[in-house]
Amino acid sequence: MTNGRIIGLISGKGGVGKTSLTVNLGISLRQFGNEVTLIDADFDASNLGVYLGRYEHPVKMQQVLKGENVPEKAIFRHPTGIKVASSSNEINEVSPSTDNLREILLHAAEDSDYVLVDCPPGLNPMVESIMSACDELMIVTMPTQTASTNAAQIIHKAKQLHKPVLGTIVNKVDGNPEIELIDKEVEMMTETHIIGEIPYDQKMKSSLFENQPLVNYDPLAEASIGIKQIAADMDGQSYERPKFAPIKRKLNKFKDIF
Repeated sequence: MTNGRIIGLISGKGGVGKTSLTVNLGISLRQFGNEVTLIDADFDASNLGVYLGRYEHPVKMQQVLKGENVPEKAIFRHPTGIKVASSSNEINEVSPSTDNLREILLHAAEDSDYVLVDCPPGLNPMVESIMSACDELMIVTMPTQTASTNAAQIIHKAKQLHKPVLGTIVNKVDGNPEIELIDKEVEMMTETHIIGEIPYDQKMKSSLFENQPLVNYDPLAEASIGIKQIAADMDGQSYERPKFAPIKRKLNKFKDIF
């Protein structure tokens, strides 16, 4: 196997659903037959383990960054089939040196088709160093003025760093042009193309409460289908959306009530 693609998922602001997308996209790529490793680089607000079912592992990314342990001890196989390196939530671990992050990512890429890096939001020297350690970047935003403006700032910085931007994923889409930006407006603001839209879906909140990634908790959820389509497009595979999914969702809702 040649070294896998190291892709940073990044947003200009928090709250756009970047971490949940990283987890569910990684699992979807795994379901298409790929070896996938997720790296938690959001050291200020590590939530990757929460979206994986509050899954804990004794060796954290910060220990490897500080040279106290080796990457293979931090990377573990999650029950979903993906591999993961999570980070600590301890307050004294929020600003580790990222000098050797590139080496850790390259190690993870040795036996992975995809290494997805959950990057911190915003722009500061640490974020820039994490962006620099990735080969490619994928922007995650929402169809709002503020989120798209912040996404544009991230994309501008990516150009300065000479990092290829694969495109923008618009998350939490209501589909109401009266209260949110449409595709063309997001593309104009960010100067990138949209590679996928993910509908706003209450099932995402339910899956988090049940400690399960959404694509496993409810494969028929609108957001699950949207994420699966993005994974298929990334991997160059065809994806046939589930037939009669809206009807099946209504039937499942009816069963839940009764």
